[in-house]
Amino acid sequence: MVYEKFRKEVERILEEKAEPLTWNEIKASSTTLKQKAPYHVYVQKLQGDIGLVRFKSAREKKTVWALRKWFEEGKFKELLPDKVRFTILSSKTKKDHAIAANEYWELKRIYPLKTGLNRWDVIEAKVEDFFPEEDKRPDSIRIREDGIEHLRRIEDEEERIRIAEKISESGEFLHTDAWKGKTLGVTKPRFRCFYFYDTKCQFFCDQSVCVGHDMEVDEQGENIEIKGDKVYFVLEAAEREGGEFIWEKSRVEWCIKSVISLTDPRQRRLY
Repeated sequence: MVYEKFRKEVERILEEKAEPLTWNEIKASSTTLKQKAPYHVYVQKLQGDIGLVRFKSAREKKTVWALRKWFEEGKFKELLPDKVRFTILSSKTKKDHAIAANEYWELKRIYPLKTGLNRWDVIEAKVEDFFPEEDKRPDSIRIREDGIEHLRRIEDEEERIRIAEKISESGEFLHTDAWKGKTLGVTKPRFRCFYFYDTKCQFFCDQSVCVGHDMEVDEQGENIEIKGDKVYFVLEAAEREGGEFIWEKSRVEWCIKSVISLTDPRQRRLY
């Protein structure tokens, strides 16, 4: 099923049922949704396109699909979990924010985060507000600074690569406005088709129409050390000076918040 039909069908069912549903319940209400599990990239797009929210219900401990607007209207908040597990991907962001992946491998901007956490730290955090008024970007979550528990640090390189592959996305969002409201992303440049200079990076994404991107880099610019074969860019949409929502811009500008470089121990090499 093409994405547009998938989007319309999921949105139709959620609007008609007007309550959070599991994926199996959504499928049972449809004559066209047959796949055992939806394509991950489709789900990623729905977060911006229809305001999809997924979480493990505090009541039934099942993963449900819902619409962000319901919670903004004050509905179903009792179903939201008290704690969420995150894997830190970039803690060197502005102010007191960090970019992390939740248990569904969705990218989230979590704050406040003044404690010393580093990439690959896994934490469990008590959530203050899933939909903070002061930051209406759909991927922002306010957590309780006194409710952070450090669970472990991911040291194994193969596990790090598996996680990076799960969250890595097609570069489509860099060329279209199909993912409305999306302000975070992780993508891979074409193999070795990137170049750091001054505070910027030139690279090509995986799209056939790509003629190259030229982005600001938040970390060390040309001083970034690429240690491995697997390279991923953690991206964030640039904010407007007036504080308007990013999706009100006619063209979204992105910057590289962090560079992840990994060495795959399974990669065969010629010496």
